[in-house]
Amino acid sequence: METDGIPPLKSLIAFQMVARCGSFSDAAAVLGLTQSGISRRILRLEEDVGVELFERSASGVVLTRIGADYAQEVAAALDVLTNLGDRSLKRQAQGRLTLSCSRAVGELWLVPRLSALSAEFPNLELKLRVDDNSFLRRGDDYDLAIAFLPSPLPDRTLGQLGREEMVPVMAPALEPLVRQAQPVILAIEETLKEWTDWGNWLSEAGVTLPETVRRWKLSDYDMAIRAARDGLGVAMGWTWLIRDELAAGRLVQAHPHVLLGRGGYYLLRPSERHMRQLARRVADWLIASNR
Repeated sequence: METDGIPPLKSLIAFQMVARCGSFSDAAAVLGLTQSGISRRILRLEEDVGVELFERSASGVVLTRIGADYAQEVAAALDVLTNLGDRSLKRQAQGRLTLSCSRAVGELWLVPRLSALSAEFPNLELKLRVDDNSFLRRGDDYDLAIAFLPSPLPDRTLGQLGREEMVPVMAPALEPLVRQAQPVILAIEETLKEWTDWGNWLSEAGVTLPETVRRWKLSDYDMAIRAARDGLGVAMGWTWLIRDELAAGRLVQAHPHVLLGRGGYYLLRPSERHMRQLARRVADWLIASNR
């Protein structure tokens, strides 16, 4: 397989993404291109190398034998380019990393780990982007993201950090929920549509709240948890986020029923570009710290 020169980088990136996805349309969606745009880049690449790289069918595309060998060479070459770019940066720039997450994840899960993270990566310059829709950010806006999703995203998910497991929680001094004459339910003013909420839990648990119940809607999840910890009422506890509070006894279950939803908390990477070595190391550390 010979070429008259180096194929365009955008064609190589398109080729690698199609090889990963097994579909022109899926690769186009990941790269933010049209399917015809992806097709033109692949055709251009096949013209450059002088062979067909994919076998097309109604169900998708698969690499030819030569295409599979070429995919390994392209992946290795792109890794070299990525590492070369990392090494050419100044030391200060090499230590920069942008992590995107929701306010609840940042305040309840990440902040308690920042001291250990700093000790593990003493030259790290962390930029924390707080956004409840962090998984929708453009790939050039972050290096890593922690997001709540109904299911993992192909080519972006590095690992699952927690399940969507929920139980009502309160301060230890309060009576169990079913024995409270005038319970105060602490809810979030605007939750993600994918999240389950109090209504889901009450239905599955078979619990009917008394007519005297008071409902307080707070602006964010961390505020609801702090209010519950201070004895102001009962909040819905996503156990992965508040496990430190439960382990320390600052919060206790207000009812024994635990609702297991379909979603989860995932550590994500941008699919549009290769991971820098620093991002990969921090990702491995975050996953290990979650055990």
